[in-house]
Amino acid sequence: MTRTFRALDDRVRMTLRSAEYELLRSLRDQLEEALRAPDPGDPAIQRLFPPPVLGDAQVELEIRSPLVDALLEDRLRALDDLLGLLDRGRMARGAWRVDLHDDEPVMVLRILNDLRLAIGARLDVEALDRDQLTEDDPATYRLAVMDLLGWWQEQLLVVLDPSLADEPDDRPAHGADPDGADPDGADPDADD
Repeated sequence: MTRTFRALDDRVRMTLRSAEYELLRSLRDQLEEALRAPDPGDPAIQRLFPPPVLGDAQVELEIRSPLVDALLEDRLRALDDLLGLLDRGRMARGAWRVDLHDDEPVMVLRILNDLRLAIGARLDVEALDRDQLTEDDPATYRLAVMDLLGWWQEQLLVVLDPSLADEPDDRPAHGADPDGADPDGADPDADD
């Protein structure tokens, strides 16, 4: 299994298969659409913009608007930045590669988190019983997408803070040789 995120010198490389690239772009577009015309009844909007104060409607009203406006502007800017990152990537060895610099990995981490929160809120994931879902239930696919985003988040967190790894980071991925090359001998991170 390939890693989506790897530390390389002064950057983090994000490598996405074509389907993953299309999924991330689609999720990004859907979140942008929800944020540009927010429906206060949308569970995703409620989750991304929780009440700043509980129990005092007047204080909440005074605080909420400026906070929501600032958070909304920040999230929309990050989504635009993600689109720019994806557009500057390149196809290499059948995968889309994007090198993340400076604060870009943290921004990607925040977007992945927002996407997971939005999907989970719309699914009411806390009320779902995964064991009761069938393969053809639409919630099964959405949960799989949430799990994928969570896996990406975990990888990126470990790249940003290797002390979070369960195992030493220098251990080769399953099926890879100790030098990090693919089993067929191609280095997945070699610059082409």
